[in-house]
Amino acid sequence: MKTSKTSVVLSALFAAGFVFAQEEQGADGGTASAEETAEIAVKKPAAAASFFTTLPLCRLVEGTAEVRLPGGEWAAAEEGHFYPLGSSYRTHAGSFMEIQFGPECVAKISGIADFGTVAAGLSCKSRTIVLGEGVLELSLAANLPEGAFVVTSPGFVVRNPAGKSKFDCKGTGDGSLAVVRCVTGAMSVEGRHFNIAKMRAADEVKIRSAHDNLETLLYCTSGDYMVTLDVGMVFEDVVSDDGTRKKVAKKKNLEWNLSPDTKVRIQRMLPAVGERMSVDVTTWDAAGEKKNWWTYSEGRAEVNSGEQVIAPKTDSEELAKRAAEATETTAADVEEESAEEENSEAAE
Repeated sequence: MKTSKTSVVLSALFAAGFVFAQEEQGADGGTASAEETAEIAVKKPAAAASFFTTLPLCRLVEGTAEVRLPGGEWAAAEEGHFYPLGSSYRTHAGSFMEIQFGPECVAKISGIADFGTVAAGLSCKSRTIVLGEGVLELSLAANLPEGAFVVTSPGFVVRNPAGKSKFDCKGTGDGSLAVVRCVTGAMSVEGRHFNIAKMRAADEVKIRSAHDNLETLLYCTSGDYMVTLDVGMVFEDVVSDDGTRKKVAKKKNLEWNLSPDTKVRIQRMLPAVGERMSVDVTTWDAAGEKKNWWTYSEGRAEVNSGEQVIAPKTDSEELAKRAAEATETTAADVEEESAEEENSEAAE
């Protein structure tokens, strides 16, 4: 049921006081009173950034949808109410909910789904949401400033989403599986040891993360884009101004093209001795052939396998075929030359 304009304003003031009462200081340097906090909220009715309202608005509810305020319990969500940053939202089967962060910034969940927001001060110019399970759709302004909107998950972070995007997340028992799709506009996706700098319209990646984040799998399910993989530190020869040559440890990256059916696996392990994580990075092409393989210890150039080149089976078969053809050709030439020599001798 929709509420009156007065109740909406009161709801916004209450939400602001609930979240930020401990952040704002009173005139005597102590915690601001409820009246002072309400006055602060009235003085700042608009967001610091024109793209966002001060508090998210529950714009639409169909079916059963709930909200949980910071530190509170789940309760029925109401259309027209502003809720504090730090609140979580969820819908049940056959239900739908829209949370509006600004005039052109809306998050939608439907069916069995949930997501959360990260608490921030009244003057914060950015918004961060935390993915839960189910389907979440974002519709954001195409001209959002750098760093204005962030989507987080245990295994990855989406930065600078612009336009429309879709996230379908679920638990797998031993971790999570997320399908991240850029519908329109652009976005970047990054995680430990990998970075997809730019995904564009129709690009989609499937990200499988273990509970402890000791394994990450990237599958391209649509589109064509580059992923930068961290393959550790390596020694490089550097010549100084005086002509002295020395080895310097530098970070090494591997650029891998993700296209349909290609994949990347990143495995991590803490060794029995020491605290530096051991990492294994492997890539496969669309035919399932292993193309790149690096193993290393984080921050240790002296413990890096380097590129372990693997001759694909198809390449080996092709080389064998070419060698056999070359051998047959050589044998035929020898036989032909021998026959010519015999004919020449006979003629003499």
